[in-house]
Amino acid sequence: MQSFLHPPSNFNHLPYPWTTIQQPQLKTQIFVPPKTCLRILTIASSLRTSIDYGCEPEESVSRESGRLPVAIHSSGSVSRYLWDGNNLQLVGVDGGSTSFSFDFDDGLRNLGRVCSLAIRDFLIPKKVSKNYIEYVKWKCLHRIFSSALQVLATQAMFRAIGIGYSRSLPSAAALNWVLKDGLGRLSRCIYTASLASAFDTNLKSAVHRSFALADNLGEVSAKSQIQTVCFDNLGLLLAAFLNVLFKNNQRLQAGLPFIVYPIFSAIDLFGIYQELKHVHLQTLTKDRLEVILNTWVESGYVPSPAEVSKLEGIDFPWTKGKDLWPIRIGCLNPKDHFSKMSMVAMQSLSSAEYYFISMETFHSRMPRRVQQGIIICLREGATTGNVIMGLLQACYIRKALHLNKSRWEKILEASDLPESVLNEWLKLLKECKVRAQDDLCLLNAQMKGLGWTMKNILLSTQEQNRYSFIDD
Repeated sequence: MQSFLHPPSNFNHLPYPWTTIQQPQLKTQIFVPPKTCLRILTIASSLRTSIDYGCEPEESVSRESGRLPVAIHSSGSVSRYLWDGNNLQLVGVDGGSTSFSFDFDDGLRNLGRVCSLAIRDFLIPKKVSKNYIEYVKWKCLHRIFSSALQVLATQAMFRAIGIGYSRSLPSAAALNWVLKDGLGRLSRCIYTASLASAFDTNLKSAVHRSFALADNLGEVSAKSQIQTVCFDNLGLLLAAFLNVLFKNNQRLQAGLPFIVYPIFSAIDLFGIYQELKHVHLQTLTKDRLEVILNTWVESGYVPSPAEVSKLEGIDFPWTKGKDLWPIRIGCLNPKDHFSKMSMVAMQSLSSAEYYFISMETFHSRMPRRVQQGIIICLREGATTGNVIMGLLQACYIRKALHLNKSRWEKILEASDLPESVLNEWLKLLKECKVRAQDDLCLLNAQMKGLGWTMKNILLSTQEQNRYSFIDD
């Protein structure tokens, strides 16, 4: 554990020359400025070392105490060097006190601290972000109840096919591991292979990288595997405990899965939701980038990964299209109501442009009605900068539409768009493009400064559709 020590506020105002103090016990000369501050090291009860700075008079460093101004930080504990007149001693510091009297309560407290530090070092990497501890807490809750639920469900299946109590629990535990490690991996392979183009190829590494503060991605990944095994074993112990608790009551034992399943499932889902809320990914998706750009357009700053994680929610199908003029990346529907507007946008394209923006209509699911939206069509060879530029321009267009909401709704609901509307739409496109170009450099600089990964934007299968430019 590292500590950052700062000089006292009156350090630059010390008189010169410095004085020399002769200490016979050490037989050395120690040069100290008058009225120095002795820094006292304390250990917080929350397993983290905190350093308090307290000013003591010069006489506190006396011949009798032998305290030396050097402390060692190791595995969350702090020890200080002492000089007894003949030899050096390394003594643990507890709450800033250098007392050597140990009673029974101190022994239990020290034992508990040592055990908690050992568990923490076993499960938690050295250098991780602040939200990692909360993530592990919810992961522990999720893994324990998920593992216990799997064991109890498998045990209920064995009882249903006639395997008795004495053999159902061991068989359920064994089959649970087989299903989790064997069939679970097979299912993940099939699912990932079918949707590989829509997901990051190494999403778990992206999660781990969001917690690592140094080049310790391997340590974070290894600790994650240790946590999973330990928490799953705790869930197995919980299932075994429930079986032992109700082994004398066959009726309760038979109804245990029906009682436990809804409770454990709710706790498991709640733990997963809270666990994911503490994962602050720096990778960009279309939805995540849209949150960033909306905040930039409305408030003039780039939100951090932690802020975006709080704004992100569960993407249910019935929530899509809830906002006015939602933005989509994909291909045009030739039978759309705004096909004439799209035709004008395509006619104005040049070989230097890698996207164009148009309006579209779609059917929202809840409530079922026809709604207008904004679509961005990307060209082959479009880079990350082109995607950011197009989405930023679309966000400015949506803001302009919101400012004249009632007027634009009446215009866009017309069966046939007149020439004046098309000209006004082209003018709006140009104005918003100029604003987006002016903001792009500063926006990219702030996003990089906050740690956003700018190399790639993860798009779904439909969002990866591209058009090619034909220069006739």
